[in-house]
Amino acid sequence: MKKLTIIFPLMLLALCAGCSGGDSTGSTAAGLLDSCPPLAASTSPAGSLGAIVDGLATSEMKAQGLPGMTVAIAKNGTIVYAQGYGYADLSTCKPVQPTTEFQIGSVTKQFTAAAILQLQDAGKLSIDNTVLTYLPDYAFDPHITLRMLLNHTSGLANYTDFAPPPSWINGVPQQTVLTAITQAPLLFTPGSAYSYSNSNYFVLGAIIEAVSSSSYAEYMASNIFQPNGLSHTSYLPPPTSALPYSYSLPAVPGTTGLAVGVVPDASIFFSAGTLWSNVQDLAAWDAALLNGKVIPVALFAEMVTPPASIPVYQQAGAMSAYAMGWVRGMAFGQPVIMHNGQTFAYSAFNGAFLDNGFSLTILTNTDMQVNTSLDSFAASLIQTICTSAATASSC
Repeated sequence: MKKLTIIFPLMLLALCAGCSGGDSTGSTAAGLLDSCPPLAASTSPAGSLGAIVDGLATSEMKAQGLPGMTVAIAKNGTIVYAQGYGYADLSTCKPVQPTTEFQIGSVTKQFTAAAILQLQDAGKLSIDNTVLTYLPDYAFDPHITLRMLLNHTSGLANYTDFAPPPSWINGVPQQTVLTAITQAPLLFTPGSAYSYSNSNYFVLGAIIEAVSSSSYAEYMASNIFQPNGLSHTSYLPPPTSALPYSYSLPAVPGTTGLAVGVVPDASIFFSAGTLWSNVQDLAAWDAALLNGKVIPVALFAEMVTPPASIPVYQQAGAMSAYAMGWVRGMAFGQPVIMHNGQTFAYSAFNGAFLDNGFSLTILTNTDMQVNTSLDSFAASLIQTICTSAATASSC
């Protein structure tokens, strides 16, 4: 069987400051997970797409000790297979459905990048202008451009690594975060290297607000979500979302194993990672981008093309594969784009083949402790689907 090779770093592009790696196997989840019935066996015919996805998802749920998960396979926005697994609420044993919403973490960044490019297309900004052009009241380095923010080459340190005070969990003024970002020393000369930093996309959200004269939430709802039929994508957590669970950041400090998690105020992650969505909306989002419905096709091509010859900061010989809200690579001879994310209690993956519109979305309601586990699961799904005779046509 051909081995899937994705030629980009399968890195968890996480937001949560202080997330610690811990044992996330099913054995540590005794208690909460055992309070609900075991997962039902797949009823899909053997060898079918459903059977493949169900089998791999069930194994992943057990291996990682996950309360809930949704998976969607789509082709040009049309759902080929979608299923929910486990529970959205372990206290009531409410099952996860394909329509269940989860916080998507850093997958938010592709929405923020699209909004910036949309504003450029409207003539309201230029990504080659400096940050100071739009945020003159802050002490940003005068060489940092919006393009550098988009592809993480600005040199700005990651604000979620600053160990924000506990009070931030209940909300933080935008000015406080922007000031903290500008006061931190640059990691390198702007434009000279790549280093993933949530600061870049937090600043981009502030620029969206400055240019559009509306809040980030209002702009996204009016110009991104509603025009593209994303009725289950939002800035604030919807009432029907899966509840948060965590192994490393329990709501009650000192709790071990799987515990009820925390959803911080939206102002903390903001445009770098606070959005909520479900797998159906994300499949529609992928198709809308690929088909030029969000931004013109030429701008989308720019959005998914990494800058040439940019080294990864402090990684000798490594070159950046990060474009604008997407990491780009190759799989089965096809160009692939993806992004993942993790917040205090949710993990997400969204990826698509550029040539044929095949897309895969995975959402969970816990922090996955093995940093590449969600990417590895996505790779396993793609590998199996694209190499099985009965399902390869889905790719």
